[in-house]
Amino acid sequence: MKQKANQKKQTDRCPECGGEVRAGLTEMVYDLQYQVRIKNVPARVCSQCSEAFIAGHVATEVNRLVNRVIEDAESFAKSLPPRTGLPASKEIAIAV
Repeated sequence: MKQKANQKKQTDRCPECGGEVRAGLTEMVYDLQYQVRIKNVPARVCSQCSEAFIAGHVATEVNRLVNRVIEDAESFAKSLPPRTGLPASKEIAIAV
């Protein structure tokens, strides 16, 4: 039983710096056709170095969301008339 308690303590330490890892939120940035920022992503975050650790199922869902957003943005951009003299924004920000 004592060994399991020690294993739990080890998993709560950051592998980068040894700081304490706690539940929190982070931001994920994808540099694709557009820069896509996903804010408020659930993660385990180091209190010392701020390194974020994202569960596999969360990363899978965020990747699916990003792919959908890129498809929708491309489709929307194609439906607009050409703009002259105005710079096109290449960043999309989403808060989950």
